[in-house]
Amino acid sequence: MKRTFERTAIYIACIWQLVTGSITLFFYSYHLKAEGDNMTNLSPLESASVHSVFSNLYTFTITYGLFFIVLAIVNCLLTRSTVKDQSIQFKMPTFWLILAVIYYFLSDFISVFLFLAAGIIAFSKNKPTKNYFDLQTD
Repeated sequence: MKRTFERTAIYIACIWQLVTGSITLFFYSYHLKAEGDNMTNLSPLESASVHSVFSNLYTFTITYGLFFIVLAIVNCLLTRSTVKDQSIQFKMPTFWLILAVIYYFLSDFISVFLFLAAGIIAFSKNKPTKNYFDLQTD
């Protein structure tokens, strides 16, 4: 069976993750940093603590954005190299379902939907593909 739906769903998810990761990395993180720097009329102790909080938020936001970008690139490369037509897939759909659970906890519901759809469709195509190969060998 052709695996075009799975590949297309994962490529769309990769593009979505690249966009959201880039927005988080380049725009939202610098917005947080600027908000921390714009605090005025604070005592030196308050200024140091606010700077520390916003510095930690900035670091977390950079890490979060990079996480999305790296996973998008890894998924795109793995999908391109392993998901072929007329093949039985077990590892990649399992990986996609695990990622769907991770993205559920990260509240990225578009990625959850795309990864769940690709994983479930890939598993459902395994049975007809296996039966096709069994008929060819008989």
